[in-house]
Amino acid sequence: MPFKSRLTDHDHQLIKTLAMQGEKLEVIAKAVSFPVSRQRIKQITKKLNIDSFSIRQEQKQKELNSKMFKKWGSQWDNKEHRKSLIYQIMREKFRAKKANAIRVGIEFTIEFGELTFPTHCPILGIELDYFSEQRTENTVSFDKINPTKGYVSNNVVILSWRANRIKNDGTAEEHQKIADFLHQY
Repeated sequence: MPFKSRLTDHDHQLIKTLAMQGEKLEVIAKAVSFPVSRQRIKQITKKLNIDSFSIRQEQKQKELNSKMFKKWGSQWDNKEHRKSLIYQIMREKFRAKKANAIRVGIEFTIEFGELTFPTHCPILGIELDYFSEQRTENTVSFDKINPTKGYVSNNVVILSWRANRIKNDGTAEEHQKIADFLHQY
């Protein structure tokens, strides 16, 4: 008498879908319409050339890469870059800004990797000095684009101290009025 599987086409499709998503064999076995062993699930996925374990490992690696990128920046896996003085200075300035914001009660949820550390001020074009211990015109400054929000995603830009001081807490309309006034003379 030939073997007849109790698994339906729907069960096979469900197994394939869950395996492609990287689900564990136990989870897949419980999802089908009747109890199936992990071994049977593994046989089916092997026949379909799907390795759910490898898929799950790839997903975990992608999540780790994303997390590390956000936390440490685009070159988080480059040990030489992380040892460089400029990287350490950038990290220190980030930590100091975060500590100060938290101390004064300003929301600070942005991650280091979300920031772009330019070589020149995006507003004035002057070269930024990351190594200055005192505030000068070209010292690095963290600016909240919308001053009513905290240091959150898409609200922080790094620019020169001079540009930040000029911008301070004025609105675009107020700055336009100043520019219009200065153009008259």
